[in-house]
Amino acid sequence: MKQNNQSKLQQALNNKKMLEQVASSPDARALAGMLTQGKDQASLQKIAESAARGDTAQLKALIQSITSAPGGAELLQRLGNSFGS
Repeated sequence: MKQNNQSKLQQALNNKKMLEQVASSPDARALAGMLTQGKDQASLQKIAESAARGDTAQLKALIQSITSAPGGAELLQRLGNSFGS
């Protein structure tokens, strides 16, 4: 990510009102639905924990499943644009 994009993302992450708006958006709800489709909370937790330890294979697979789903890539793009990236 370019420095300018990192700065914009950091500013967005520090903007509580913007985060609340994005989190309650239809796109965020659609993404939540895609994330939980076929996964329970415990398995999503394990994926997040593995990624935090540096093992991103499961996270990559999850993202790939979203981007390959109908409309998934566009959904992620819109959410990314919400953060100014």
